[in-house]
Amino acid sequence: MLFISYWELNPDLDPTAIAEIAQMLMSKKLYPVEGVKEIAFYVSTSDYWGISIMETDSEEAMTRSTNLWRIAKPGILKFVKTTPAMEVAKILPVLMKLKKEVQG
Repeated sequence: MLFISYWELNPDLDPTAIAEIAQMLMSKKLYPVEGVKEIAFYVSTSDYWGISIMETDSEEAMTRSTNLWRIAKPGILKFVKTTPAMEVAKILPVLMKLKKEVQG
């Protein structure tokens, strides 16, 4: 299943602290999360927000991926929004069919 996430890092955190958390999670083999294939992972160059696109094996893997950083360092993220995703070419026919069903 494909997911997209929008997230905002806490701009008050020292970038060194963020790097240390990443190193700790990698040394414990908690990141990258088993069962999650990271397709894209980008952060803005100015104000610490970013997007992630991930493919997962299970709901549990996505739950682990979404919450790992928050549990490792409370306050690291100001905001996270994650949702299942589809390619536009695949979702449009579903939405058009749904509209026909609803409107009769």
